[in-house]
Amino acid sequence: MPDAKNREFRLETFRAVLDRIIPADDYPGALDNGVDEFILSLWDAGLVAGGQGIREGLGKLDRQASNGFAALSAGEQDRLLAGCEAEEWFHLLCELAAEGFYADPANGANPDAISWRMIGYRPGLPEGPSGPPENADDAVRGRLRA
Repeated sequence: MPDAKNREFRLETFRAVLDRIIPADDYPGALDNGVDEFILSLWDAGLVAGGQGIREGLGKLDRQASNGFAALSAGEQDRLLAGCEAEEWFHLLCELAAEGFYADPANGANPDAISWRMIGYRPGLPEGPSGPPENADDAVRGRLRA
């Protein structure tokens, strides 16, 4: 099973990229919302497909910056990331960041449902806690019609 030793990238670079993908504004950004730890837990559980590409992409960013990506200003970071916007590793990392940012808090990110409140999402079924009323026409021999 993969672990932190097998990630092979600088955590400060990883976190700096996440901070540019979802920066803080009136609401917390990716790092304040636990996105980094969410992705790392998926990674360590072997659930991040394309991990090698992400490692290589993060390494490339560090090589392009003389003192490392995390040491650059936000504007310089954005300029380097703009050059990656068509690369598969960056798309994957953006998807993982969004997944963590909007995750159910029970899945390890989005504490106190911060992002849900930001967009006005209230979990639950619109018809009430029991769901919509039952309709006998929906069931055919124990199977739901799709």
